Amino acid sequence: MAELAQRRSVGLSNPGAWIGHVLDGERLFGYVLVAPAIIYIVLLVGYPFAIALWFTVSNATTAHPIAEFTGLTNLLAVMDDDIFRRALANTFIFTLTSQALQMILGTALAFLLLKQFRGRRIVRGLLMIPFTIPIAIGAMAWTWMLNPTYSVINWMLMHAHIIDYPWQWLGEPGLAMWSVIIMNVWRGFPFSAVILLAGLTAVPQEVIEAAKIDGAGPLRRFHYVIVPIVRPILLVGLLYSVVFSFTDFSAVWLLTQGGPYNTTHVFGTYAYNIGINAGDLGMGAAITLFIFPFLALIVIFMLRFLRRE
Repeated sequence: MAELAQRRSVGLSNPGAWIGHVLDGERLFGYVLVAPAIIYIVLLVGYPFAIALWFTVSNATTAHPIAEFTGLTNLLAVMDDDIFRRALANTFIFTLTSQALQMILGTALAFLLLKQFRGRRIVRGLLMIPFTIPIAIGAMAWTWMLNPTYSVINWMLMHAHIIDYPWQWLGEPGLAMWSVIIMNVWRGFPFSAVILLAGLTAVPQEVIEAAKIDGAGPLRRFHYVIVPIVRPILLVGLLYSVVFSFTDFSAVWLLTQGGPYNTTHVFGTYAYNIGINAGDLGMGAAITLFIFPFLALIVIFMLRFLRRE
């Protein structure tokens, strides 16, 4: 207490000495620890974001990156673009459908992996292969499986008498969109299963047994006992998965490159096609930054909901 009173008296009589004491103490050490993260964010996130903002309000191209200010011309042009509106709708369809299927499959798989069976540890390890292998390798495998001539999926469906002729999975607009969704689900549902499995294993067995004694069935136990306990874990995993799908570029580009006839473009692929392939950096940046308000609203809503939990 005497030392604290002495510090206060020094701060009141000599502010410069107080500032020097603080900078030489724990606060300076805290700044040193946080400095690498701040530098990383400024250089690798803040600077590119500022450049994208400038490109959005300029007529920059790959041939003339030093451009002139054009205001909201790029944003207005983007909103009048039919392909962009299709990409906007595709992005929401791709994200929401993928997340719904991932949650359903991930939940079912997590409950299966809770059961005791021989080789369960090996199965748990193999489960993460779709999530951990490079996306390019997975896309090559799916391209082969969806090939109209050599498709193993068409072969199975035809031998099961479900279809009468080989489907053009990547050549028809509706099938192409479902193809990229299925590939994204295949790649992402193991992550959902592992997140839910981690939450399920943290649920006290005594609580579940008490619910069984009270007569609660499997669905009631899941809804009223398990979900309230694992909800924070589920929300964190869902937030990561939603952002990952909403900004995904690789799955669509490697399978369809936005085709056929620009019907499977999402934000990332269309921005790349306009900004890099066509060389219009201003339009490409405007398309990319169009994602930011949607993602910001999603993240703020989910984080506020998580804070309540």
